[in-house]
Amino acid sequence: ARGDSALEQAVTKLDLTPAQQEGLLALREKIAARRAARVGPPGGLRQALLAEVGNPTFDRERVAALVDDWTTQRVTYFVDIAQDLHAYVATLTPEQREKFLELAQERAFLRRLLRGKR
Repeated sequence: ARGDSALEQAVTKLDLTPAQQEGLLALREKIAARRAARVGPPGGLRQALLAEVGNPTFDRERVAALVDDWTTQRVTYFVDIAQDLHAYVATLTPEQREKFLELAQERAFLRRLLRGKR
């Protein structure tokens, strides 16, 4: 995690114990696995919608099914992520939890923390 500013910031500002640091790394791995397991149309929803737009006739039911499936997957994904985050935050002390939630208000921090260095 060297050079990973969000992780270093969390470790420093939250004064994470080694066990809490390991838990954070495990959380990242779990979220990465969830991200990798997501399925959808090849090229994503945008490509699928553009393919439908390019068809000679518009298939409203097909487009609705694509959007509905994408929406359901996204909802499930984000609920799972929130549950994973809740489980991790529960391992923090009340002071660490308060500071974590304060840091998490910055969307970019939370995104970098959970995705890791790219």
